[in-house]
Order: sequence, then structure tokens, then C-alpha cells
Amino acid sequence: MSSNRAIVVGDAVRRARAVAEFEEWEFVASFHAKRVAEIDRTDDIALSKDLARREVTLELAQALHVTERQVWSMVTEATAIRERVPAVWSAFRVGDIDAVRVSAISDTAERLETPEAWAVLEASAPEYASTHTITELRAWLRRLRARLEPDQVQQETDRAVEERRVSISHNSDGTSWLNALLPTGVAIAVGDRLRRAAKALPSVDPESGEKDRRTREQKQADLVAHWLTSCTGTSTDIRAEIAISVAVTDLIGLTDGPGLTLDGEPVGSAWARELAQSEHAMLRRLVLDPVGEVLDTTVLAYRPPESLRQALRWRDGTCRVAGCRAPVHETDLDHAKAYDSGGTTSGSNLRCLCRKHHNMKSHGHLDDRYLDAPVRHVERYRIALRRPRGLLHTSCVDARPAQEYLGEADLTPGRP
Repeated sequence: MSSNRAIVVGDAVRRARAVAEFEEWEFVASFHAKRVAEIDRTDDIALSKDLARREVTLELAQALHVTERQVWSMVTEATAIRERVPAVWSAFRVGDIDAVRVSAISDTAERLETPEAWAVLEASAPEYASTHTITELRAWLRRLRARLEPDQVQQETDRAVEERRVSISHNSDGTSWLNALLPTGVAIAVGDRLRRAAKALPSVDPESGEKDRRTREQKQADLVAHWLTSCTGTSTDIRAEIAISVAVTDLIGLTDGPGLTLDGEPVGSAWARELAQSEHAMLRRLVLDPVGEVLDTTVLAYRPPESLRQALRWRDGTCRVAGCRAPVHETDLDHAKAYDSGGTTSGSNLRCLCRKHHNMKSHGHLDDRYLDAPVRHVERYRIALRRPRGLLHTSCVDARPAQEYLGEADLTPGRP
């Protein structure tokens, strides 16, 4: 089967599956609504009516061989979608989006509180959901909600942070899980510090001369155990870092939208402003063209300078292959057109690819049709926070545009 044939058949199969899921939801919602309406018209007491409604749910669950909880989810989500964002229901009907994406959109619709926010969701969600993976969609929905209703999202965050905790659960094989519920910013800083510390470990034991054969994950696990059981600090100057972008109007308080981490997760604007006010914070401008793309540059060498690397990591955020969420720090910079064939070392010819997809491309098995276009950004500022060695803290890799640093950020409204 040719590639084009596979794409056509695959899309038809995907659409047929989505339509079948819609028919299931439509049947469940319609049957449930009809039976409940009949029950509500009876003269039975309230308890009897409630039990009769539960019987309807049970009847549907057994007919479809699913749980009662799944039936109830279909009913409530279908109701939310049809009442608040009917265009999503229409897209579901024709197979543009499937049930798992509808569920994700329904969850956001139920969390949003205003008709204006529902209208924005209805106008933008069907197209995005039909062209992105469920992981990308969920991240996009989180960002959208944080922008539309920042106060409500911040209140949820504040309540959730109050529940932060550490738990340990033991397995049957002599291992245990150490779980920590932390604010997102702190968790990102912890992950970044672990990654950098593991990478800084020597590949050969200086005492025994033996090669360290541990995987990166094993090294990180060993570092956590060492730090928590015996270590008060590190002997090397390793600093945790967070990359945060924030619109200038949010930074100076004119608007209250979220900041965004490197991989697109929203963080509260109040927290971003708190970092910006620290004496250790550094602000750098991320310069963009009128349509939101990082300004380009070209260097006359194969290896890009660090300034261009940082700009491209910020632009892409993850591996550029559609649907791949490999973090940008685990990617290589790939020349779209080979350097030896005249390809330039420039933003327009470089993209971030994870090692698996980079190898596929190098051996001729990754066409450009598998890649997403570069992300477009509104003008944003990145906050760099650096603190003394030995403390758990957050900071930011310097965010150069694809050309040069343009100096410290000018926060004057309206300046380019």
C-alpha cells in the first residue's frame, strides 16, 4: 500500500470510528433524556424517581457492556457540549473529532463560566482538535482556559497547592514509588536540576576507573535518593532553570493572562510577576515578526551558536514531528536541507527533532509532511531568575532571539 493510499484509508477509518462513537453517544443521550422525561412526569415520590433514573443508567450500561459511570459521563458531556459549544457536537457528528477529544473539550466547557468564554471555545476548538493529538489538545485547552478566565484558574491553583504532599507506596518487587504533589513551577525546576545533575556526572568512576553504565533515568533516581538521605548540597554549581514567557501587558499588570513554560504549560501571572520582581531576575526580550515568528538569522558554519539554539528551542518547545511530545532538551537541531547540500545554519532551515525521529530523517524515513509548522507566538518576555548556589530555586536560561540580545527588556507599553 502506498503512503498516499495509507493516508486516505487511515483517515476514512478514523472518521468512521468517530462517527460510530457519535452514534453511541447520540443514542445514550437521547434514550436517557426520553426515559428520564417519562419518569419525571409520573406522580411517584422523589426517592422512587431517583431510583428509576438510576435504573435507566444501569439498563444502558448493560446494553453497551460498559460501566454505569461511563454511561453517565456520556450523558453529562453530551449535554454540556450541545448546550454550550454546539459546533463541537456538529464536528463530532461528521467524524471530524472523536469521543476522547469531545470529552476533553466538554471538561473545559464545564469549567468555563461565561458565555463569552464558551463562544471562544466553540469557535476555535473544532479545528484545533481535528488536527492535533489528544495530548496537544489537552495542553491547548489548559492554555486557552488560563487566558480566558485567569482569576478562576488562579483560585483553583491556590486551592490545589494547599494539597501539596509527598507519599510513598511500596511494590511487591522490593521497590517503592516516591510521589510528590508540587506547584508546576517547582516541579519543572526539580526536573531540570535532576536532568542537569545527571548529565554532569562523570562517565567513568574516578576511583575505580569503571564506566558508568547507568541510564539517565537510573542516575536521576540515584540522585534523588542521595540528596534526600545524605546530601545538604551539591559539589558542582548546578542551578535549576525554568523558561517562562509572559506577555508584556500581563507582566506589568494591564492584563492578567498566564505565563507559559517552554513546553506550553500555563503558570499564574502573579507567580510570573513575583519572579520578575526578584533582585535575581533578568528579563530578556523575545523578538518576533508581525505574524508571531521568531526572527531569523544565518551563520556561516555547521554548528549553530548558543543564541540560535536557545531561540529555536523556545520556538519549537518539543520535537517538531506532529504528535511527538519529546521535550526540547532531549532533541537535536536538524538541518532540513543538509548542510553539505547547501542548507544554511539558520532558523528557517533548523528544527528540533528527538533522537528517534532525527535518525529516521537521516536515513530517509521522515518526510516534511510528518512535521508541524513552527509555533507562532504573541510578543512575550522570558523571566530569568538566578539565586545563590546550594538553594532550591527557579531560574531561566537566557532567551536570545535568533539574532542577538537586544539588551534588557523595555517594559514601556507599545514599544516594539
